[in-house]
Amino acid sequence: MEHVFLEILAEEAQKGNKPFKTFKTVSIKRVVEAISERFLVQCDAKHVENHLRTVKDQWQIICKIRGESGFGWDDNMKMITCDRATYDAAVMAHKKYEPFLNKSIDHYDEMALVVGKDMATGSFAGTFADIDLDDGNQDSVPLDCYNEEDEEVRTNVSSSGTSKRKRKNVQESVVDEQVKFVGEQLGKIANALEQYTADKTP
Repeated sequence: MEHVFLEILAEEAQKGNKPFKTFKTVSIKRVVEAISERFLVQCDAKHVENHLRTVKDQWQIICKIRGESGFGWDDNMKMITCDRATYDAAVMAHKKYEPFLNKSIDHYDEMALVVGKDMATGSFAGTFADIDLDDGNQDSVPLDCYNEEDEEVRTNVSSSGTSKRKRKNVQESVVDEQVKFVGEQLGKIANALEQYTADKTP
């Protein structure tokens, strides 16, 4: 049932039927019908929505563990890895971590599509195979557009068209600053590579 549930909702997410963090009614209905027919059980929309909440809770635990130090990630096995001492300490402190440690996580990719970070829709949507689900790159520069200045604009300006324009300008300036920073860092790397190449003897 879990496999059918996640498989269908992953397909629905790829089709763009999860516009605002929630699935369209047609997607939920599709899961209800598939489970009812295949497993000969009484299934309704409430059951699907309740299980979706359970999967979201599981995903939050997985993300929390992966964010803590002492844990590794095996992308081939879709498994959070750790040594015995870390395992024992983690399970002692958080019993709910146990099902996700040193065991392959069933349907990890589907969970990422269904309850993970929201995917872009329309022309920006990727296929299931195109999506890089490995969050393990620690050195990436986050492009988080939220800051205190943005909050000030949101709080102090009325909800007229001008507030949206100002908020957008604030966000654009934050992104511009971050892009400029990344550009400068790439420039430094390029200069270092040029210097390294020039210094090498034939």
